[in-house]
Amino acid sequence: MSKMWLEVFLGKIGTYIIGFIADYYYFIIAPVIVYGIFMTISSYNLRRMEKAVNGEIIRQARAILKDDPGINYVGMVDGIAIDWKKMIKKYSFFPFVSRESDLWVCRTGEASVRNIIMHDNSKIRLVLGRNGIHFAGDSAESGKNFYTVFINRITRRK
Repeated sequence: MSKMWLEVFLGKIGTYIIGFIADYYYFIIAPVIVYGIFMTISSYNLRRMEKAVNGEIIRQARAILKDDPGINYVGMVDGIAIDWKKMIKKYSFFPFVSRESDLWVCRTGEASVRNIIMHDNSKIRLVLGRNGIHFAGDSAESGKNFYTVFINRITRRK
């Protein structure tokens, strides 16, 4: 009876795939576990580099603010320069990086890591805002919770 239901809902090919998995699951488990460990290490490698980059942004921003307290956001972004080669060499322990939701990895290269970490133009503003560095034009948004602001933006609530 269950075989008939599988054929009705999945068709012949789906029934064959389910039968194959049921018969040979012990051959499939090892590659899935190795893949999971590989993705976990890649994701941890990216998180470690991202944390270091955020720390470097904060450190440079505080140094810039010490020199010029009246600087605006555009001047701040122009003054922040991250040495990506140094960051990758110092904080990467694995030759691949992966986002948490990706299904595959990227090579740990200068361009790929920079694109993954700084994927959004407001990334620097978000990092600075979380660490209490606000600018004159941002006074209306300085007291807001960044998580609820972005959740409301995604769900289109005002």
